[in-house]
Amino acid sequence: METERKLPNGKKERMEFIHRYLSNGIRSGRAKAPREWLAKKGLSIEATGAGFNSGQIHHRADQAFKAGLAEVGFMQKSDVGVNCETTPYTVFGIFSIMFPLKNLNNEVVNFYSVRIKSGNTAYMNQEPGLYPGYPSPLTKRLFVVNTVMDAATILESRVLDNKEAVIALHDGKVMPEHEKAIKNLPALMEVIYIDSPAIKAAKEKKVWDKNGVKYH
Repeated sequence: METERKLPNGKKERMEFIHRYLSNGIRSGRAKAPREWLAKKGLSIEATGAGFNSGQIHHRADQAFKAGLAEVGFMQKSDVGVNCETTPYTVFGIFSIMFPLKNLNNEVVNFYSVRIKSGNTAYMNQEPGLYPGYPSPLTKRLFVVNTVMDAATILESRVLDNKEAVIALHDGKVMPEHEKAIKNLPALMEVIYIDSPAIKAAKEKKVWDKNGVKYH
């Protein structure tokens, strides 16, 4: 039987709600498998901000709760027919490690999922968020990598100082948010591209060209 549960009204608040659920999920005593998966990749919860989606967020919740999660992309209506009056929903990124993407205001606006068993990846929505977030205006040297996992690996290495940052491309694709983030770094002196044909192509086209900035 479904029970009444409250979901925040605003989009920002709903994303924060989901983020807390995922963060609590990976720290749960039952989340041994996702923590072992991270450990095998040489990653930690603390450095990467990773969470885990067990797919149970909607259990015992009413239709309004599920519809609210669907509005931000965390659930979607299912085409599977059921013999009842309720609308069936599926959950995004079930049994996946989840990485939060943030906007310019450091708010979580999207999630990147990596399925534990298959390794399949996906973005929850089309919001212009970046992982691990928009670089600080103090950034002098920026590392640009192909994937979220690449960025997580650099974060885990703890080699970045307070004037260095890393951002992940959209699975190798340059998006408007990447251009915006780089062009808005007043102290930027060096951009280091790491191992991606798409990054090299962007470099040759000088889509992020700024006076005095070295590109590698």
